[in-house]
Amino acid sequence: MTTEIETLQRMFDEIAEREGAPRLELDEDGAAAAAFGDGMLLFVQCRPEAPDVVLTAPLGRVPAERAGEVFGRLLGANFYWAGARGATLALQEESGEVVVQFREGLEGLSSERLQSVLEGFLAVASDWRTTLAETVEAAGGGEEEDDAAAAEDVVAEAAADAALLIEP
Repeated sequence: MTTEIETLQRMFDEIAEREGAPRLELDEDGAAAAAFGDGMLLFVQCRPEAPDVVLTAPLGRVPAERAGEVFGRLLGANFYWAGARGATLALQEESGEVVVQFREGLEGLSSERLQSVLEGFLAVASDWRTTLAETVEAAGGGEEEDDAAAAEDVVAEAAADAALLIEP
């Protein structure tokens, strides 16, 4: 009998083959992480008990002095999921990271539908990462660093937080 994790892995393999993209490999717990776009990360978690797949992307941190302004905008976007196009914006308290998440049921899921979900989710994540950065900047917070090493540190730190971000 094929497990939900094996079924989801097969779908990711079909997408990689069809698109000529790198293979996303789920671990034995059904989790994976991959870079996309401009240094963004995607975390995938297959939850057989649900059964569903959860997509998570870290968007950035909000300076404490700007939290009220920025979080108000994020909450507004969650209203009927309209501003987040079906996804949910949240704060991962342990890391202080704002994340966007989306959950899709595994029942009846095809690789074509999964690809469509992934593409839509990555577009939403990219848009909200930009929106979050612009909102923090407009609110007078956050100093942008031009140093490539600093950007790599942020990606490495977010990867280290992966276990926190993909916990059900």
